[in-house]
Amino acid sequence: MLEKLRAYYRDALVEYGQVNERHAYEWFSTEHGELFGIKKEMLTQKERALLATLFTPYEAVTAQMNKQQQAWYRFLIHGAEHAFEQLPPSTHTRFIYFYIQKGTVDTRDFTEAIQSLFPYDVTIISETEQQWIVIEQKEESVASTLHEWIDTLCSDFYIQLRAYIGQKCLHSVELARIFAAEKRYFHVGLKHNPAQRVYCIEDIFPLLLISGEEMTYATMFLQAVKREHDMLKTIKTFFECNLNVSLAAKKLHMHRNSLQYRIDKFIEKTSIDIKQFKGALTVYLAILLHEHH
Repeated sequence: MLEKLRAYYRDALVEYGQVNERHAYEWFSTEHGELFGIKKEMLTQKERALLATLFTPYEAVTAQMNKQQQAWYRFLIHGAEHAFEQLPPSTHTRFIYFYIQKGTVDTRDFTEAIQSLFPYDVTIISETEQQWIVIEQKEESVASTLHEWIDTLCSDFYIQLRAYIGQKCLHSVELARIFAAEKRYFHVGLKHNPAQRVYCIEDIFPLLLISGEEMTYATMFLQAVKREHDMLKTIKTFFECNLNVSLAAKKLHMHRNSLQYRIDKFIEKTSIDIKQFKGALTVYLAILLHEHH
């Protein structure tokens, strides 16, 4: 449908991030959360009404946000790097992405419901009526319990909801690019495994490889250990021994307990459980990519 509209309106149709003078456009959101605008001068009243039935009219939401939300919105959605200076200081940041596949919610009620799931304050912004972002900056995350929350939110709001748990990353201006990359990763997961409710990098990593996606931000979890060559060698050997600790310890000439300690340390530093198949596969492929480059 969007391609047909593009063929009809040509240069008068743009995506949200392509223009600065957004007030000159009428904005709409697709069912997949894609935001597009058409020049107001190109639309008749009848066309506006028709588009409003096919898509969700999108109004600027920043007026309803507090200053912190507005700063995050300008930084992440508008790509305004200068807004980074207005963000709360932190050592690490994690994004959690929510996508409402079916149904609608009241903005205030949904925001309060999400906040109630966290034992600490988080920043919540909505990019479109379907797409929501939670920004958490605590060292100890409760994101791993998200699977339990989804059912509650779905039943309370009568919606179909999907979520992607981003990686914990250093708080820097690079966050805007990480945010854009993780949104793409989320959509790859939705495309290839639409029935899954909650995704994380372990679910997405192999799909990114077969999809030909750019992998720069997919391997961020290795940042914490990539200079520890002995650690990487140990973990790789553990994988090549079919996750058999005793066999790997023998091959590495290590005590079994020493190897177990390194494995636990790796899990602690990367937040990837390499004792599970998906975690082991993701890290093994990431190590091979790291060695190749």
